[in-house]
Amino acid sequence: MAATMERRTSRRAVSPREAVFVTGLSEKTINQAIDRNEVRTLPARREGDRERLLGFPELLYLSLRDSVGRLLSPEGKRVLRQKLDVLRATPGPAGVTMGPLELDVTSVVEALTERLARIEQAREFVCVDPEVRAGEPVVRGTRIPVSVLADLERQGATREELLEDYPALTAESLEAALFYAQLYPRRGRPRRAPWRRNGVVVRQAP
Repeated sequence: MAATMERRTSRRAVSPREAVFVTGLSEKTINQAIDRNEVRTLPARREGDRERLLGFPELLYLSLRDSVGRLLSPEGKRVLRQKLDVLRATPGPAGVTMGPLELDVTSVVEALTERLARIEQAREFVCVDPEVRAGEPVVRGTRIPVSVLADLERQGATREELLEDYPALTAESLEAALFYAQLYPRRGRPRRAPWRRNGVVVRQAP
């Protein structure tokens, strides 16, 4: 594999909620691994921020823990975590050797990289600015809340209808916005959609 682990880990760290999508594990399982010091967290993005952040080696370990991890002793898991951390800046194939055990984690690495890239794309297309709709996530360059788009789709609106009703959107930005809404669900009960009456989608002004 020509790409290096250093290149893969150049992406921003992710929160436990984002790690759910990246690893396929539950948020509870991820937080338990952190609480037990099974994986390490990275420094917060801002001083005083209590958000937990996970880097690529930690995500890779978590992705392997339910398969390979079950075959290892606690000491073996510790060694595996050390080996994965060494891969952070090691070029070449994504492989781990532990005595007679040799792991080829190439496919897992590629899957994680693709999922992280999707998160980065969502961040690029979505803006959270206190000066725009009081900080509600909106499609960048517009005042269209991602939650409104997600609610419309949930009520049955098609992607084609959304693109027609919101010409400022592109297929790519709409896809990113809907994924963002899925990744960061709004707290509380979904609002009832007054913009859909008698099966007809009625555009809500942004």
